Amino acid sequence: MTGQLLTDLQERKNALEEFVYDTRSRLDERYAPYVQAAEKEKILVALREAEDWLYSEEGEDATKSVYVARIDALHALADPVINRYKEAEQRTRVVSELRETINNYMSQATSGDERFAHIEEKDKQSIVEKCATIQKWLDDQMARQSERPKNVDPAFTAAEVLKKKDEIIYFATPILTRPKPKPKVEPTGTPGTETPKTGQQTPQTEGQEQKQDNGPTEMDVD
Repeated sequence: MTGQLLTDLQERKNALEEFVYDTRSRLDERYAPYVQAAEKEKILVALREAEDWLYSEEGEDATKSVYVARIDALHALADPVINRYKEAEQRTRVVSELRETINNYMSQATSGDERFAHIEEKDKQSIVEKCATIQKWLDDQMARQSERPKNVDPAFTAAEVLKKKDEIIYFATPILTRPKPKPKVEPTGTPGTETPKTGQQTPQTEGQEQKQDNGPTEMDVD
């Protein structure tokens, strides 16, 4: 067995050992509010079996793929609990971000600021309606979540909240950043006059015309 294979195998073995120890301790600490009694018992049994196997002759001689399969099996049992904990940790932050985004775009759409004076009212109103729709969605989800115990899957996820935040941004930003129309350019020159076209002579006065018709001037030589 090459050095690289031995290193990979040891890393997988360490990862399995670390997962067993960390998950077992956290079930009594940070994960405690988020796990049901039956779930906890099932996870603890699986962790104990994995630990016993790890230090058995079979575990010592196992291949990398066997270690990976063992870790995946433990994750399948423990991840629902871990995800509930992570969702609860993120929920306050992402909900706050979404509320701030809603308030920001609602404020701009209803503002009398000169920056937005050129934007049609129907477009501003569409932003207000979009914000109101997502605000209602958030309020409904928060109400559902408040009725759920911590040890069941959440009513909504942090990823869903962030998606709603992006939905507002991508909808409202192109409208609110729409450039002002360019002012109309008025034609230059005195009203009523026309600029001569190329090759066209300008009108001459009567005296000028007479001077041109008088023939040679006194400067001509006999």
